Amino acid sequence: MWISRALLALLFSLAALSAPAFAADPVLVTAATPAFWTVERDGKKLYLLGSMHLLPAQVKWRRAEIDQAIAASKVFVFEAPVDGGGGAMSGIIESGGKLKDGKTLEDILPADLYTKVEDASWKVNYPPAMLKPFRPWLAAVSLELFSYIKAGFSTFYGVDYLIENEAKEGDKKIEYLETVEEQLSFFSRLDRKIEIAYLRETVRSIMEEPDSPTELVNAWGAGKPEKMVGILEAAFDKVPVLRSQLLVARNKNWIPKLEKMLASGDTHFVTVGVGHLVGPDSVIAQLKARGYKVTGP
Repeated sequence: MWISRALLALLFSLAALSAPAFAADPVLVTAATPAFWTVERDGKKLYLLGSMHLLPAQVKWRRAEIDQAIAASKVFVFEAPVDGGGGAMSGIIESGGKLKDGKTLEDILPADLYTKVEDASWKVNYPPAMLKPFRPWLAAVSLELFSYIKAGFSTFYGVDYLIENEAKEGDKKIEYLETVEEQLSFFSRLDRKIEIAYLRETVRSIMEEPDSPTELVNAWGAGKPEKMVGILEAAFDKVPVLRSQLLVARNKNWIPKLEKMLASGDTHFVTVGVGHLVGPDSVIAQLKARGYKVTGP
């Protein structure tokens, strides 16, 4: 699931948390060991943990290595702030996520695709009428989110949500790699053809691959980056521009900020979506290319 954390928070709140949840697929692996890295140079250290923004309650991922790193860290870093960002998020959704001039999703989609959108919407228990004012990218994100809710996933068990709450309770310093506006703008700037391709692929996945949420969390929980790379390649195969904009461009933007954190002397614990940490264009690959010592899977 490659939805941005900020957008996920807004959509989950808009769902009023009243959508019916169903038990996750019984093959779900509940003892997870997600990939975790240590980055070092000149005696200075930074930790990187790949997050799943939503998880089922029964998935347990904490282990001694992560607990020790959390205890040793002074600053906790996440993708973007979600607390207090509701106004900004709502504004961006209104200006960049909804269709203009009274048009509806049905007006701008091919008839066959709109019929499939309605089918997928009912399958994930999201009334199709609620999608009508949305641009295709927002409809795709909404359907994807509800496919996870239906499978029993929640943001309240997401890795970054739990770590950020723990850091706040411990009165730790918290920093972010992006603003809400920066993060959501990657979606709102999408070309209409790309949006529609994204929506078409999302609908196909919901209808043909209903176990995708379970398969994704199992791959994440296995802690093997090569498994996640395969899933990433498949996810972006039909819409490679999304990979370029949502992962590669953001990874590149983050590198100078991470280098500054490493140079500060304060140990940082960085939690971002796991998709940013695996593959040839990942944050991990770029830090290695810059000569940092990176220890991990």
